[in-house]
Amino acid sequence: MEKIRITAVEKNINNCVIETFDTMLSMPMTKVGMVTDPGLNDQRLVAAVNYAGEVVGTLSLHVSKEFATLITTSMLGVEEAQIDSEEEIKDVLGELANIICGTLKSEFLDNDLACVITTPSITRGSDFKIEASKMGDLHKWIFRHKKHELLIEISLKEDIGAKAEIAGISQLGAAEILAKINSVDIPTTVINSVIDVFYTMLSMETENIPEVPEGFIEDKRTVGTVTFAGDVQGLFNIQVNDDFARKMTAAMLSMKEEEIGSDEEVYDVLRELSNIIGGNLKSAFVDVGLACVLSTPAITNGRDFRVEALNIIKTQRFLFSCGGSTIIVDAGIKREEFDAANALGGQKAAAEEGKGKQGGSEEETGDPDLRNLDLIMEIPIELTVELGRSQKRIADLLRMGQGSVVELAQVDGEPVDILVNETLIAKGEVVVEKEKYGIRIVEVVSRKERVKSLA
Repeated sequence: MEKIRITAVEKNINNCVIETFDTMLSMPMTKVGMVTDPGLNDQRLVAAVNYAGEVVGTLSLHVSKEFATLITTSMLGVEEAQIDSEEEIKDVLGELANIICGTLKSEFLDNDLACVITTPSITRGSDFKIEASKMGDLHKWIFRHKKHELLIEISLKEDIGAKAEIAGISQLGAAEILAKINSVDIPTTVINSVIDVFYTMLSMETENIPEVPEGFIEDKRTVGTVTFAGDVQGLFNIQVNDDFARKMTAAMLSMKEEEIGSDEEVYDVLRELSNIIGGNLKSAFVDVGLACVLSTPAITNGRDFRVEALNIIKTQRFLFSCGGSTIIVDAGIKREEFDAANALGGQKAAAEEGKGKQGGSEEETGDPDLRNLDLIMEIPIELTVELGRSQKRIADLLRMGQGSVVELAQVDGEPVDILVNETLIAKGEVVVEKEKYGIRIVEVVSRKERVKSLA
């Protein structure tokens, strides 16, 4: 029996969108039946987040550039002229996608569907279409604020049994994850993989080149994109002009270009290549002890657009030449020391800056890590108290029955761990008052570190 019910998903998204826009942006939203905002056909931005694990699929938010700017000014409490760059707009839109996807993820976990979500990717431009991963039926909902509209698209599919694939995620600390990521030779992995895949699957010889060839024109093109989730967060995409994409498709399917029946055949080839090459990069991360999964591939096609992930430290572009055609590959990995406040755009709070000039403690200064924290105060989080752990053999587990005692590694009287989103934020001691258990906090990490744990 399927655990994903689209009626429950729709209700969850409806409540989350209306509540989030009302409480965080002071924007009343109404659900409507059809798109009427002309801005969605012009300059627009799409924030997409992928699910992996026992839930597979994609959720994307589509807004006009004008509406995205309005959302940003409301979120950050600034005038449009005070927005420093488009990066702030992308970050705010990505954070909204995270909030909605995170709320839906919590519902899946409550239904015993183990899953993780990827870092948001942003597609922006004026001439493009997105062909989402082929994971279940595509569902659309439209929300309106005055003349502006938000289009949400989602496609989901259950993959029961994939729990083992994500079992090792969140077992390592941020510093260890970063060290392991840095130990992977990403350039060599990507370059060798591209050359090998094109040769073995397409019988095409490619070579890595240092720069775009003179005379190259970025025409109508197709981009295949996969994203990473787990210990590694990031994005990998491969893009080629449409004329070369058809040559690749003909080579893959052993047919002539004029025999290609539809664009979907071309898209399927790009999906396959991005999945294989991105999968090789994933394997390199797994080989050094990182737990990560790959999203299903998505396709973007058009003339004026750009696909990128948010919060990246290693964005590397690789160029290849193949029979006079150019192949562009981008790989980016998310920064593990990601800061929840900066994700909302590095807000410019004049009052906080004033405090910084007057001196004071870390919590009183204009530290950008701590500005405008009220923007994220309404985001729901899960608080967990861990009394201790115990490792048993399966044979021991099978012998357990009513009345059995499980010994914990935790020493009697030792403080218990208090976790937010599986990140340690404090330690406490168990107390009993009026026949109810509770935890008295005896040690906390700094406010700045607690904010980081929310990311």
